[in-house]
Amino acid sequence: MSNPTEDSPPSVDARKDAWRRTLQEMESIAAELEDEGWETVAIPVGHAAPEPPDAGEEGRFGFVHVIPGNYESAFREAFDAGGFERYDVFRQEIGGKVFFLLQLLDPPSGTAILLAAQYDTQHSEPLESAAEEEGVVYSHVQKLDATHLGSFRHDEPAKFFPED
Repeated sequence: MSNPTEDSPPSVDARKDAWRRTLQEMESIAAELEDEGWETVAIPVGHAAPEPPDAGEEGRFGFVHVIPGNYESAFREAFDAGGFERYDVFRQEIGGKVFFLLQLLDPPSGTAILLAAQYDTQHSEPLESAAEEEGVVYSHVQKLDATHLGSFRHDEPAKFFPED
């Protein structure tokens, strides 16, 4: 087996490892938050995609997170608890894929939502441009059948698109 060079794309194993580490980080942060008294919902997103303004529903743009149906009720209950104005993004890019964890916090209700996701960078440039122009980016959570479950506004798009 040959050793990959720096210019070769990462292996499937490297991507699987990055996803595994993202899920482990989500579980670790969820446990820390719960120890601090937060009600926490941690969801591994089934599919995530950057959606520029001209690609989805009119007037909607941001990251679309499709969550598995078995997380719907937990998400709805947590989402209904608050406004989630505090958030952070933990991300790592490996070979054209971004693996990230979106942490949403609502201190008044003590509720936290964690979404672990991944997407291909080849589709993110139009969204990055729109977010930079608008000064905002959104996260939309839905089911596979496109049933909208909730949206979040993020006033610091650079957290999603840091400069290299």
